[in-house]
Amino acid sequence: MKDIELAYQGRIHRVPNRWEGMSSENYISLVADLLHMAGGQLSAGEVRINHLLRLMGWDKRKFRTEEQIANLVAISEQLTFLFQINYPDNNAALDGVSGEAYERCRRVDPYRLQLPIARVLRRLDYRYVVDLCFCAQLLPSVRVKEHDYKGYTVKTSYGMLTCSLTALQYIEARSLIEQGEKSLPLMTAILYYPEQRYDSEKAHALAHEFAVLPVEVLTAVSFNFQAFNSYLFNKTSFSLLSKFEPQSARPITTDAVDALYDLSKDGLGDAAQIEQMNMITYLKVLRKKTISAVRDMKGFGWDKAKISQESGLPINIIDKIL
Repeated sequence: MKDIELAYQGRIHRVPNRWEGMSSENYISLVADLLHMAGGQLSAGEVRINHLLRLMGWDKRKFRTEEQIANLVAISEQLTFLFQINYPDNNAALDGVSGEAYERCRRVDPYRLQLPIARVLRRLDYRYVVDLCFCAQLLPSVRVKEHDYKGYTVKTSYGMLTCSLTALQYIEARSLIEQGEKSLPLMTAILYYPEQRYDSEKAHALAHEFAVLPVEVLTAVSFNFQAFNSYLFNKTSFSLLSKFEPQSARPITTDAVDALYDLSKDGLGDAAQIEQMNMITYLKVLRKKTISAVRDMKGFGWDKAKISQESGLPINIIDKIL
């Protein structure tokens, strides 16, 4: 998705069409709008317009004529990074559509889409969902009363992904993603834990401190972490670790906590040392163990169907490993 170039008052303005690089203030305001959208007070179009107004420093009240409003709407609709459009049956209507056309169908409202398939899509019950998949820390710190709590860092300098979270921090925060609003103060306490050495018990005790934060700030913390987690398992080599299909017992451990403490059996340290392992290192080790286990099964003479049954990995992923 390309940034938007906009001529205004004799200058060319570049409007970011991405999450990365957004200021903390704009990000929190955007999340507040997304919460209002979830509550039915705003539409997806209004969220985009409000975001554009903030980025450009424009006053909505000054857009009075039909032409001015139409231009504002047209520019805002170029902000395609915010949402994806979901169609029924896992986007079944888009089967056979690929490449750029598919991306446009998932980003542009069918009533604005200039493609033949748009006539079909307009008749379907579609919905907008927030597209949370990016690698950035948009809230480097949060302020609680008179104290600033610094959050985890994420960097991709020189093509190298780094993150300051420990393995245990990452696992505990990830386990809270689906727990709803009540878990947000705890997730924030985990991700913004103030001491250099992470202590789970102290982080849980600290959660009440963060409960005073506005819901849009707590939600912004959660959205940012969800986006980073989604990036890890969709845009990096760690995507392998998201391919396991649910099964009962299998030789490869995929439960995050079990997998963490299993590493102590491999001579990588005791439980306390394993908990403080950097999360990127933890995921690298887990990925390597997964690949080794699949190759070991192949070495035992197992065929791919049996390996798939035992490991929980689809055959196409096993093919890539072998």
